[in-house]
Order: sequence, then C-alpha cells, then structure tokens
Amino acid sequence: MGALSVKRVVMRRLVPGGDLLEELNKLVKFEGIGLGALSGIGALKKAAVGIFDVEKQEYIINEFDEEMEICALTGNVSLKEGEPFVHAHLSLSDRQGRAFGGHVMPGCEIFVAEVVLWELEGARLERRPRDDCGGLSLWAAENIGTE
Repeated sequence: MGALSVKRVVMRRLVPGGDLLEELNKLVKFEGIGLGALSGIGALKKAAVGIFDVEKQEYIINEFDEEMEICALTGNVSLKEGEPFVHAHLSLSDRQGRAFGGHVMPGCEIFVAEVVLWELEGARLERRPRDDCGGLSLWAAENIGTE
C-alpha cells in the first residue's frame, strides 16, 4: 500500500441514547467515508465489549449495565461488502476506576460521545473473511502488501 494522506477531518458529538456502533456506522455512511481512522471520548449508560475466543472462533461478550467512562475509543474505517464499515475498540472505566475493554459491540448506549474521524485517501481497503483467522473479516492481503 502506498502513502496515505488526510483528506479531511470530521468532528461530531453523537446522539445521546443511541447505540455507539450504530451511530459510528451511520456517521461514516452519511459523510461518505470509506477509509479512515477514528478516536473518541465520552461516557456510556451501559456497555458491551467483545473479546475474540480463538478456539471457539466467536466473540465472548462482556456486558456492563452501569455508567462507564470512555477512556479511549479508537478504530478504523474501511469497506466491507462495498460499504463503509467501522472497526473499533473501547477502553472503559467504572466508578471505582477499574478498566475494561475490547471490541465495540452492539449494546453500548451513549450518554455523551465526541468523535474525531480522519478521512484518508491514497488506498482502498476492503475487508474479507479469512478462514485462517477464525473467519474474521480482515483487510485483504493485496491491500496491505502481506499474505
């Protein structure tokens, strides 16, 4: 993959009460972002994060039915089946300051969330299922220069 450059930066406050993953995906589709990076902060009313179990080839979901601080939201935007797709991870803390994290799953209810999206240009990244990686949809090898 050749050099990438920043095309534009989009900063938004997401809809309170909305689902974090759903709102991120709606935002990238609305803005027409097919390649990018994202970062965010805020708080959730409840959360769901996943950890991929390699042996079972499925996500183990950890749910938190409590207010959680978003210490870090980070991820990327690429294409999956030709549509913009957000892949994001969360680091969260509870009222005691204990940290939890994982893959952003449906079920993260937004209290407040501010995100920054960097739309990139210079490549096209497409996600495809990989049998050798538990069926996870990963960037295609021709996009990143590896097998």
